[in-house]
Amino acid sequence: MNYVIKTAKTVDEAVSQALIELNINREDAQIEVIEESSKGLFGLIGSKNATVKVSKIEATEDILKEIFTESEKSQPTDEFENKVSTEEITTSIQEAEDSTDKKSAISGEIEEISREFLDKVLNSLGIETDLDINFENNVLKVEIKGDEEKLGIVIGKRGVTLDSIQYLLSLIVNKNTDEYVRVQLDSSGYRQKREDTLKDLAQKMASKVLKTGRNIKLEPMNAHERKIIHEALQEYEGVITHSEGKDPYRKVVIQKERKY
Repeated sequence: MNYVIKTAKTVDEAVSQALIELNINREDAQIEVIEESSKGLFGLIGSKNATVKVSKIEATEDILKEIFTESEKSQPTDEFENKVSTEEITTSIQEAEDSTDKKSAISGEIEEISREFLDKVLNSLGIETDLDINFENNVLKVEIKGDEEKLGIVIGKRGVTLDSIQYLLSLIVNKNTDEYVRVQLDSSGYRQKREDTLKDLAQKMASKVLKTGRNIKLEPMNAHERKIIHEALQEYEGVITHSEGKDPYRKVVIQKERKY
């Protein structure tokens, strides 16, 4: 995925920096505000900068190739071999995209468009699933339910494939909507399980830092997962956290708090 995460005093400043780095116009970008800026006490103490994630809107074919290339790597080839071709999926998705041109983005229609798109993708993979779709307050929540072992191909390594499908679904849903619709795609409760795993990891690594006195660098994570680590250790006495590096290799560092 082509994206950058930028931090600045305001959302507009952060977006502008991201657009310059990606060398794209605002209409060619998908913008997600990770954290709003705040002035803090008297405009000085506790102030926070704004953080945004800006993604380049990619062609459907390119995103699909990435999704299914990742899926093929993460699953035994004999089970899913010859199940589906990128061309077949592209044709199905083009039909789903075309259908959005004929529908206004109201609640029932958004759910219908989402179900149509996901059914085509999942059925082409030969996976039997149930979709739990809920749209409320401009947030579309979709849960893919089924055999957790087979749904591994939908999730991918550390949720990479699930994130890619969520991104593509967001493009389709927001194609003709007047207001931005936030899309949250999950599969068999993976998101919560991943969050619990990260929180547990944060606690264990913080304990290790206190025992050894040495800093610990975690594996590279996306902005959402780094935020989970930071928040999990925000009140953990004796340690502090920060992020270093550039995406997609940016990682959280846990270190012992120095007392002066």
